[in-house]
Amino acid sequence: MIELKLTAQTLIAHYWRRPWQGLFLLLGLVCGASLMVGVETINQEARQRYQHSEQQAASGQGWQVMPTQREGWLPQSIWVELRRQGIDAQPVIDAKLVDDEGRPLLVRGIDPVAILSSRETLAFELPEAGSDYPQLWLDSGLSGRYQLEQGQLIYLSQGQLLGQVNLLADLGPWLMMDIADLAPIIGAERRVSYLTLPQLSLERRLEIAAGLPAEARLQARGEATEFGQLSESFHLNLRALALMALAVSLFLAFNALRFSLIQRQGLFAQLRSLGVSESAIRAALLLELALLALIAVPISALAGSQLAIAWMPQINHTLASIYGFEQSLTLSGWATPLWLATAVILGASALVMASVMLDPKVAKQLRLSEHHRRNRLNNRHLAIGAMVVMAVVVVASQWISSTTPALLLCALVLLVGALCTPPWLAFCCQKLKRVRVKHPLARWLISDLEEQQRTISVAMVAIMLALAAAIGMRMVVGSFELALGGYLNQRINADLYLRPTPGEHPLWMERLSSLEGVERISPFAHQKATIAGVEGSIASLGDEAEHYYHLPLKVAQDDWQQGLFQQGCLVNERTELLQSLRLGQSLTLSINGNAHRCRLVGVYFDYGNLRGQAFVSEQTLSSWLSAQQVEMPYGGYSLVVAPEFRQQNYEALLNWLPESQVIAREGIRAIATKLFQQTFSVTVALNILTLVVAAVGLFASLSSLEQHRLGQFATLLSMGISRGQLLLAQLTQLLIICCCALFVALPLGVSLGYLLLNLVNRVAFGWTMEVHLLIGDWPVLITSLMLALTLAAIWPLWRLSRQSTANQLKEGA
Repeated sequence: MIELKLTAQTLIAHYWRRPWQGLFLLLGLVCGASLMVGVETINQEARQRYQHSEQQAASGQGWQVMPTQREGWLPQSIWVELRRQGIDAQPVIDAKLVDDEGRPLLVRGIDPVAILSSRETLAFELPEAGSDYPQLWLDSGLSGRYQLEQGQLIYLSQGQLLGQVNLLADLGPWLMMDIADLAPIIGAERRVSYLTLPQLSLERRLEIAAGLPAEARLQARGEATEFGQLSESFHLNLRALALMALAVSLFLAFNALRFSLIQRQGLFAQLRSLGVSESAIRAALLLELALLALIAVPISALAGSQLAIAWMPQINHTLASIYGFEQSLTLSGWATPLWLATAVILGASALVMASVMLDPKVAKQLRLSEHHRRNRLNNRHLAIGAMVVMAVVVVASQWISSTTPALLLCALVLLVGALCTPPWLAFCCQKLKRVRVKHPLARWLISDLEEQQRTISVAMVAIMLALAAAIGMRMVVGSFELALGGYLNQRINADLYLRPTPGEHPLWMERLSSLEGVERISPFAHQKATIAGVEGSIASLGDEAEHYYHLPLKVAQDDWQQGLFQQGCLVNERTELLQSLRLGQSLTLSINGNAHRCRLVGVYFDYGNLRGQAFVSEQTLSSWLSAQQVEMPYGGYSLVVAPEFRQQNYEALLNWLPESQVIAREGIRAIATKLFQQTFSVTVALNILTLVVAAVGLFASLSSLEQHRLGQFATLLSMGISRGQLLLAQLTQLLIICCCALFVALPLGVSLGYLLLNLVNRVAFGWTMEVHLLIGDWPVLITSLMLALTLAAIWPLWRLSRQSTANQLKEGA
């Protein structure tokens, strides 16, 4: 024990002389672990909230009266009747609005006294009597994203005042306001989105359910929702990117520990000459790394929790707007980040130590060389291994049908890149040696390339992986943008969209037919249903084929226009992929438990929809519902209007409806595009942080070169090479090696993007789309990376070149 203690103290004393190496090793453990802890904290919190929502629904702790139709409304009379019966029903109105700066807002109208009464700071949160403006309550975590301040006024896109902002903590993704203020803005004075009810006895539930009209139903809060399943791909995407950042940061830790061990080569020899056993040296090294891991755990937990807190408002908004999850994610305590940090750091430390021990130079120092001489991988073995792994990826990609194996294939592609990079860099440096140059410094620069690439090859692998991930994600985001743009241009083809109060279809058809310049009126009806076993809805747009021409068809029968009106149906791509449907197949569509049959005549793209959907003719849907004595659920109308009459008709519609219920085509496109950008914001942030970690890795590698290069640089300086020339030569070497690494990063990034779009996207979301390489974006991305790497390299290289020749000769010796 005394031998181990003294050996450990001697080895750890190295970091007092070289504190940068200890710092870089700590950074390598902390950087990636912090991102991993932040993402997993969010995922764990989301999982707990999903389970709580399901348990709440199963135990009947709270109830809701919901409209039968998807995105439908309830008449206010239901709320009035429930209150008369002594039931504490609370009305809620949900609306998606756009402010005057084009930002989509999730607005919820509530009874502020009833909803906020449970908060301890109630006296400070409710508006004062006689306030000049309607009051809005916004989560303080969302103020930065919306760029809103306390007391700021919000105006809608048409100039109408929404209200004055009050910032509160832990309020969730919704912008809340008094339901009495919101109702006239959106024209919902006589209707609500849904009603919330307290815990009810079985007898009371049966009584309420029996008294509800056909357009309403009683359900437990969270019933019929599969938030965990629907958002699984979203959380898995975050986890994959965090794992990428962790892998890149582990290269930094590996490099720092490796250089530290190599620089203590003489110390190891001295310890052995003094009689210290090999096992004691290895145990002391494990103890050294364990102490660093112990320091890294609380730092990673703290940094990861802060990242989670910063990201949660955006995650809450995404879960609410896309997946319909009502509960707000909050950091419930430090226990989750702490145990996550402990698990990640311990695993990372063990992996780093094992990898370092496999390094030939380290194995030689620690007397492991005899064992590793038989197992050491040379460049040829790495290349062969890369080809074998790539063959596995190509074969396996044909049989993947779930998200996790698909992401594992992406990880294998990155492994191919990591295996290929060292032999590729060595090959490039060997070939560059044949280049004939006249200047002596240029000759040294080229001849020294191989030694330089050996020194920074691990950092180059990390940079290559980070760049490949950035290129792959740019392909994904860019392809989504282009696909979404074309999809919106084709599907949102009408000029005006309106959503009046349900139940007035004849009146609205008469009104719309009387407008000048209206070329087509498409009534939209939709009904909740199960389509071939997939939960979703059935919709109709009218009884003429032209109403369906705008659907972006993926595949269809030649006569689909006629077949649709002969008990045919069109289904969205997600339903087709989930159930492996084929054209001409007979499908079962279930409405309120009643089965109906239709023939599949076409499949259409439906980006952004994570549920099943089918289109049938108006006559077909009407016949199915009339057999169940259910009224046709018309939800809105779309109008194609001659250009010269658009503004005139828009103003005419505003005489009957508020602005929030009449939307022009451009407004819908803006909302969809903005929502898409918000959805990918966290992904982009993780990508940027991964590149930052890779740049820090290069900085650490170059900062660790002192002992290795000082003698050589001193010789060059003594031969008359200026310090500026030496610095420029080193930067040139670095850029040459980076350019060589690009030849691996670019095809690797393309392969990763292709897999994400054609495999992961298909099995996770049920969408396919054309892959766009977006080569035009590469120069900006590569230039930005080169600039960042140059900035990261300048300081350590400058510091190295500025030391005096005498000191360099002394240290190098």
